[in-house]
Order: sequence, then C-alpha cells, then structure tokens
Amino acid sequence: MAFTDHCDLYAAVHEEGANRLIQHLMLQRPSMFNYATADVAANKELWCEQVKFTDDVPKYGNPIFTVLPPLPVIGVDSPPVGLSYCVQLQKFELDFHPNNIFGLPPELDPLKEQHFALHFLVCGALACPDDRVLEQIPVLPPETNKERPEKVPPVHVPGKLQCFCLRVFVVGHFERTFILSKETLLGKVDGVEIVDIKPGELENSIECYIRTAVTMTLRQKLAIPLATFFVSFPLFGMGTVILTPTTNPPIPNNPAIEEDQLKAFITMTVI
Repeated sequence: MAFTDHCDLYAAVHEEGANRLIQHLMLQRPSMFNYATADVAANKELWCEQVKFTDDVPKYGNPIFTVLPPLPVIGVDSPPVGLSYCVQLQKFELDFHPNNIFGLPPELDPLKEQHFALHFLVCGALACPDDRVLEQIPVLPPETNKERPEKVPPVHVPGKLQCFCLRVFVVGHFERTFILSKETLLGKVDGVEIVDIKPGELENSIECYIRTAVTMTLRQKLAIPLATFFVSFPLFGMGTVILTPTTNPPIPNNPAIEEDQLKAFITMTVI
C-alpha cells in the first residue's frame, strides 16, 4: 500500500534524524540541558560533567547554564540560607516503536504500539557546607523579621558538591486534547522508571518529580495547536489550496508512531 492511498500528502521523521537533531540542540543550546546556581555555572571545576558546545555559543554570548536561585534550607529564616546545586542532562535519546535504540527496564517493557520511549542520563549535585562555614553565618534575633518590612536577604552558602547520575526512562504517546480552548497535539507520559534507587519510596518520589517535569514541559513548551497544520494558500489565481490533517477514518492514527518513524498524513483540498 502506498503512503498516500488514504491521503494526499505524507511526511515522516525517522528516529535517527530526531536523535541527531537532539544532539545538535544540546551542542547549540546547552542551557536547555544544564541548570545550576550562579556560582556553580561560573566555575567549570564545580560542574558534574563538562559541557560540550559549539563555538557559536560563546561567540554570541549564549549561556551554557540556565541559572537558578539557591535551594532554600527548610525552616531556616533568621537569616534564610540557600545551597548551591547543579542538574545536567548528559544523554538524551528518543525511540519510536518498535523499541530498538536502547533497552527498557522490565517495568516499561515491551514498548506498546503507537508509543515512544525516552532515555536520558541526569547528573546532579547539592553543595554540602562544612561546620566551619555554617558557624560563620550570623544568627539574627527573631524580632529582626518583624522590625524590617523588607524581607531578610538569604545567605548563599558554598559547599562541596558530590555528583551522582541517574538513568531515567520515560514512555508515552501522542493524543489530541484541548489547551486554552484550542485542539492541540500533545505528548502524554505513560510511565517513568529510574534504575536502581533504594528505598522504593525514594525512587517513587523522584519518578513523580520527573514525570511532573516532563509532563509540564510537554504541555507548556512542546504542545502544538492543530491549527498549525491547517494551511491555505492561493494557487496562481485559480483557487485556494487548503492542507489539513487526514481524519479517522480512513487514517486511524495521525500522527502515527510506527516502523521507527513519526508519520503525518495530510489531506489537500482545492477550492
């Protein structure tokens, strides 16, 4: 069967091309994959992993890290204390059904039809200050916060970073939903698994955070309104060409995730 038996136009992206695009993105926009407090971002010796990037990144003043505020220490407010940290995505792979780029853990295997899988290596560290540093932080009397209308500025505490890395696997699919009253093509997370974290409750909590982060990134950054695929243009004064996603039936899955590709089927109408 030809690709256009039930549509007028056909397009597809192979997983190898998608992964190559991700690799280029990591080299040209490293700040999308590396996060740290300002002191860690400014000191290569504190990075968990050295970041690879193209010459254009420093040439055009693009950041290597996305700088984030220090992590607050819970219950400490006289003054507030924040710790340095970094989080780096060192490896990012995409696999369209069938699963053949990387192996999945038993909890997510086998990869279902019309599904995709993600594998990434996350390395991070939290700065741990020693007692000498902590003893140098002045303790403010409780009345200080009440007397000053402005908020007491936090103390950013330096410390030694001990890096760790986690292998994370995510499986999901695409579906149509409504966001801001617009029908939208959205990636949905079906499962997350981290390899070898004990106890199980800690693993579940970290997986919940990662699931939330991936889900919200897909909703806020990568959701595509279907109106984007509705294109119309004049045809040499003879009419107007309108391109729209082919409906079900006759195409049951559009886009379709199969044969290691993401496929799209388009219907063309001339008015």
